[in-house]
Amino acid sequence: MARFSLNPIKPINNFLLSFLSKYSVQQEEVIGLDLTPRSVNLIQLSKSGSKWIVEKMSYRAIEGVDDIKNNTQKYADEISVAFKSGKFSTTNAAISLPVSTSIIKVIPIPLMNEDEMQKAIEFDSLWENLTQLPDALTEYSIFHQVIRRDASKNMMDVLFVASKLSEVNFYVDVISKAGINPIVLDVKCFALRNAFETKNLSKLSDAPLAILEMGEFENFLMIIKDDSPYVSDIFVGANDKKLIGSSDANKQTLFQIVNRYVMQIKQNLNAYTNRFETGKINNIFIVSQSPNIKEITKLFEEQLKEITFINFDPLSDMTIPAQIKEKIQVVDNKSTFTSAIGLATRKLDIFGYYKKVTGVKNINLLPNRETIKKTQRTKLISGIFFGTIAVIIIILASYLSYGFYKKININNDELTDYSMNEMEINSLQETLFNLQNKKREIEKKLELTKTATTNQLTAAKVLSDLAYSAGPGIAFVEIKYEGGEMYSVKGEALNDKTVVNYINEVREKVIFNKVVLEKSSIAKEGSKIKTFIVKVYVKPELMNTQNIQEENN
Repeated sequence: MARFSLNPIKPINNFLLSFLSKYSVQQEEVIGLDLTPRSVNLIQLSKSGSKWIVEKMSYRAIEGVDDIKNNTQKYADEISVAFKSGKFSTTNAAISLPVSTSIIKVIPIPLMNEDEMQKAIEFDSLWENLTQLPDALTEYSIFHQVIRRDASKNMMDVLFVASKLSEVNFYVDVISKAGINPIVLDVKCFALRNAFETKNLSKLSDAPLAILEMGEFENFLMIIKDDSPYVSDIFVGANDKKLIGSSDANKQTLFQIVNRYVMQIKQNLNAYTNRFETGKINNIFIVSQSPNIKEITKLFEEQLKEITFINFDPLSDMTIPAQIKEKIQVVDNKSTFTSAIGLATRKLDIFGYYKKVTGVKNINLLPNRETIKKTQRTKLISGIFFGTIAVIIIILASYLSYGFYKKININNDELTDYSMNEMEINSLQETLFNLQNKKREIEKKLELTKTATTNQLTAAKVLSDLAYSAGPGIAFVEIKYEGGEMYSVKGEALNDKTVVNYINEVREKVIFNKVVLEKSSIAKEGSKIKTFIVKVYVKPELMNTQNIQEENN
């Protein structure tokens, strides 16, 4: 007989994880920070529907130096100045490494699930066997992502990205010195690709997306199709690099430089098409900070007529406020902003939302990325948990108050000689009995949250004790955490005696060491109803979850 297992918890968990995954990504604020030896470029984006908006930006040309590694403090200072001038709303940033410092491979391996993959990495030295790294595995920061599974062939493709820890730590240190908090460390070629995603250009046809980075410091060709990248360096002499970055180069000189480029582009295109069956490449997008980029683009098309070369402008269809347009105008070649824009689309992604969407949008070479994610997950869940418990308590307290006022429903004149007949008292007692049962049910559910942080459980216990100390005649207006060990309770009562009874009930709770009546006054002229404010202080030693449990026992 076949055995069926039905687990109603799993679908709920999957739903909550999916919700939290998307919610957390939407809430993240991230600066895209592109650092080159000649400039620092910071951009912060937001999105409204399908439209991207440049919220903040800061561009700063760096003069007098062109070597980051020998001038770390200089570059840190320049980043700091650019950050302050941009008035950004967060210090969290996505940064990138040069392609030349990274190893990028797509590795076909037998089909595995996540657990099998993790075991293979940990125990079987998978990367050592498949990647042939030039140095020991321990010297690298490694990222991997399954980008394609083929069950029919029992194979899958894994994107492997690695960089020397020395390079990773160097760039992180420079950024950190400037007061910026790196939460994502990408590779520049993928930052460019993500900038193209803001326009969905890669989805305009079935052909691969080809991007040529041409500059004074970085030169490479990336071809990407279905998240599978082919990255190849373009070898450029030192003199050619300087001329690319100079506005003084004449047309003949640029023609010779482009001619040397074209030969390597042809070789790489042939190598790619022979290796992959992905269709012909008709367009190549040029990303460059060169002041001569328009002339260079024309020369490419003259020498390689079968391909259309396009000088990429990442800002062309973005919403840009007037004050930011002024900052952008200082740079003639808008392609300069491509990397920063691509980085600005990145998120820490604490629940793995982009893992389900696209592999190349999930790359993060920070060695401590999992620790950062764990911290952010705890913070987010803490906020949601505390908010949920507070809402439950307030709703319950409001329900009690509503039931009370509904039952007594008497006018202000009758309040002078307030009394309740036996039937009303019995009815209220029945209501209170039912609420006590509901309280016990909620407490059972709260018991399941013992794995939450200490402060969350303390807050839940405080709010619960404050709410359930209220007898007939008490209605809550606000229960508020004031900081430290102090909470304040604002409410309404039938008379002074009712307030005194409530204070005495609160004092009986073991978690409080002091209860003070701060204010008691008539709610409004002609009314006997009292308004009151009570300050409650939690025992400092009971701000620890374990101590609370021991006291209760």
